[in-house]
Amino acid sequence: MSDKPKATFSTNTELPPGVHDFEAEGNKGKPAEMPASLKRLIYLDDRIVPGSFYVEAVWVTAPEPTVHPVHRHDDHDEILGFVSSNTDDPTDLDAEIDLVVDGVKTTITKTCFVHVPAGVEHGGLCFRKIDRPVFQIAMSRQPRFESVPPT
Repeated sequence: MSDKPKATFSTNTELPPGVHDFEAEGNKGKPAEMPASLKRLIYLDDRIVPGSFYVEAVWVTAPEPTVHPVHRHDDHDEILGFVSSNTDDPTDLDAEIDLVVDGVKTTITKTCFVHVPAGVEHGGLCFRKIDRPVFQIAMSRQPRFESVPPT
């Protein structure tokens, strides 16, 4: 018998309780419900696969005024990714996405990764204009998604 770790395949789309409660604004005590313009593809953290880190991905298919609140992760960096679905020009998002990092609002229009160091406030994420679906991913080495304040 081998002690070699085995790969785990997960197709989970459900959020653990308390994660992204802002999606269910005014719906306290019930699981978060995503706006129709956001299609969660996958969510993974230590609660889903023990030993894993936090990562999630969504398709953004239309403008979304729901804003991810400003928050921080005290002990872990986070990577946010915004990827074009334009196969003719994969650098062009065909979108305008507002993101606030350390008090500075930036409008993202190109495929990119954003590295947010531990302790740096970020959020205010608003998908202001979406002319073509955008693949959005977030990941951190934290075993479970946690933020200050909780989002």
